[in-house]
Amino acid sequence: MKSNEETLEDLKKELLRIGSTNQRDYDLLKRRGQVLSTAICRRLKLSWPKVVEKTGLISSKR
Repeated sequence: MKSNEETLEDLKKELLRIGSTNQRDYDLLKRRGQVLSTAICRRLKLSWPKVVEKTGLISSKR
């Protein structure tokens, strides 16, 4: 199993390739072998917006 950091790095690369951080877009356009967004959220125990924020693609609104 990949570490959380590896999962986030793979997700970031895939989101950049897709050109969207939208959860539905990711699930529809992800490459074969990539984990579903719900599995990533479960693994990291975070909501999708928080997961995307952790990738560094979107900054927090603080």
